[in-house]
Amino acid sequence: MANPEDVGSAAVAAARMLQGLDPGQLAQLRRMDGGTGAAGFWRLAAQHPETVGREQELWMAIIQIVAILTPKGDPASRWELHDPRRRLGAVLCDGGDPGWPGTASPRPIVSEPRLGRLIASRGKQRAVLLTRAARAIARTRLARTGINVVDIAWTLLDPDSRYSTQRLAEPYYRRLDRAGRERQNNQEGVKE
Repeated sequence: MANPEDVGSAAVAAARMLQGLDPGQLAQLRRMDGGTGAAGFWRLAAQHPETVGREQELWMAIIQIVAILTPKGDPASRWELHDPRRRLGAVLCDGGDPGWPGTASPRPIVSEPRLGRLIASRGKQRAVLLTRAARAIARTRLARTGINVVDIAWTLLDPDSRYSTQRLAEPYYRRLDRAGRERQNNQEGVKE
């Protein structure tokens, strides 16, 4: 297993590199399959041989997910994707909308059963489920909101650790609980 600092450094470097890619190169990374990669992936593998270069299949999935979440359009108008305060689990719940659920009923973007399947999954199945979740988040995430890309990396690199499960479940349920309490408080305020 790679050094935790190296994993974090590689994940953040990937997010920053993808932020500056032209739309065509970014689209290649979004469509990348687990066998051949894309030029941007191989550049990262060369720059980070101890992480990206060592576990290439897993890192291809990580880079693809980060590419899916990277804002589209002109690189000059993109915001920084990595936000260490926006845990992956919380974003799986609120879809990247810090104001979620607003006045609506708190219904997570990734349902509790889907979260449970993601946590229980391993190997390629985990990468497939996390990629699907990333596509859902990319459709709902508000402009200028980020996500902790280091959480994405560790979710795929170390699925058997207790910390990996905590990284997903704890922020997810904390966010869901907070939304439920806020909605209840708002409803009680309207009744008074």
